[in-house]
Amino acid sequence: MLESLIGMYHRHQKYIIAFVGICVAGWLLTPHVHIFLGLKLGIIVGWFNYWLLMRRTQAMTKAIAEKRTFYGMGTTARMGSVLLATIIATQVPDFFHIYSMVIGLGIVYSVVFLDFVIYSIYRKKNA
Repeated sequence: MLESLIGMYHRHQKYIIAFVGICVAGWLLTPHVHIFLGLKLGIIVGWFNYWLLMRRTQAMTKAIAEKRTFYGMGTTARMGSVLLATIIATQVPDFFHIYSMVIGLGIVYSVVFLDFVIYSIYRKKNA
């Protein structure tokens, strides 16, 4: 179970890195610098939140296997990082576009959802 979670995370990580690369290319090659910086900020914060959630899931799985108690999934830290990104985007609007930052946060979760749907169809097809 834990190995499949780690493998899934690494698969998602490749897609997220591709999106960051697209944002860097857009930042360098287009005049819409603040939009692509906002997207990049959102994707990086979303990626950090996903990494934190995966780490906490691994700790919870290990605690359950060892029959220990487990407290929290890091919700406060994840909300705090989104709050920090929002503060950064609103305080420096010349560099970061706030709506792009929100879209960037959603891209990470869209990658996870779309990968789940595609993998479910693939698994059902091969079963």
